Amino acid sequence: MTDESIFDRSLMDEAVSLAEMHMRRLYEIPERAFQEVKTTAYIKEVCGNYPLETIDIGMETGFVCLLDAGAADTVALRTDIDAVPTDEGPRHLCGHNAHAGTMLGAVHYLCGVRDSLKHNVLFIFQPAEEGTRGAREMISHGLFEKLSVRPSQIYAIHNRPEINVGDVVVHKGPLMSEKSVFDIRINGRAAHASMPQLSADPIVCAATLVSEIQTIISRNKDPFKPALCSVNSIASGEPDVASPEHARITGYIRTFDHGLHETIEERVRVLAEDTALAYGCTADVDIKHMVPAVDNKEDMYDLAKKAAEAALGAEHVTDSMPTLASEDFAVFGAELPSFLYWVGSGIPGEENASWHEPGFRIGEGYQKAAVPVLCASALI
Repeated sequence: MTDESIFDRSLMDEAVSLAEMHMRRLYEIPERAFQEVKTTAYIKEVCGNYPLETIDIGMETGFVCLLDAGAADTVALRTDIDAVPTDEGPRHLCGHNAHAGTMLGAVHYLCGVRDSLKHNVLFIFQPAEEGTRGAREMISHGLFEKLSVRPSQIYAIHNRPEINVGDVVVHKGPLMSEKSVFDIRINGRAAHASMPQLSADPIVCAATLVSEIQTIISRNKDPFKPALCSVNSIASGEPDVASPEHARITGYIRTFDHGLHETIEERVRVLAEDTALAYGCTADVDIKHMVPAVDNKEDMYDLAKKAAEAALGAEHVTDSMPTLASEDFAVFGAELPSFLYWVGSGIPGEENASWHEPGFRIGEGYQKAAVPVLCASALI
């Protein structure tokens, strides 16, 4: 059963109701990464109704504010606010509107119990999680330097359609993957299609390289360590034109193990350069490290589990296998002790589309679990 003693039930009901309203309203103004102007304005307007100190970090989108409870310690809560880009325009296909709604619900509740808080609470409304760039941008703008007291820990939630509404996943250790992106340019030599001997065909080279990259996972890693090295685009040439000079290959590397991640990056680089050489071409290889793995540290686990059980009852706290998807909450985790919960958003007994799929949805009742879990993380 839920530990009723940590909550003012009437105030929590208000907070959940407000979170549901904010979630619906934010759904109607989806905006891409670093373009969340209306979303930011909405959040600022709502937070302006509460006794919060705005922390100006000089960014056009996103918002940071502090609830000063007069405590010696500060706990940070983080949410993402951007939408997924699609061919039809941005859409909330990852539930960030729900996450931001949860945070605004938590603002209402925690401000209502400010006099009894053991911690000050820093609320971070982060832009540009899609593409995993926003957290790093906030930190580079001096987020933590502009605070009088650095937070001792940071929590976040993310919905999970594979988990039923009402349940929360509390997982110890790696939860989401470290991610790099690679961009390989194969430089060949063009020639008329009737004289292939005069060319260094980058298409043939690129096609071979795509196959070679597949061997990294099958032959260069321990089969007991999860990893992905995936080509997601290849482009070269035009119809009815001479053989091209260039080809381009892009893709992702995802792991939980940093040492393995570095090995895969190096193998991509070596294979690209050596394969290009074998075909009389050259290769320019650009590998960008995007985010580390989300790693729920052991010393945070007991607190997080206690908070989740207090919020929902032990019978609704579960565990789950991690995913090789990535989340730039991990960047905050490199700065502070951190913990990420998965809050169930799936409708029981139904097939629930996953993140970024056109049929993605948040199941009814999601906020009844999400708001208490986020609030409890600041209360425990």
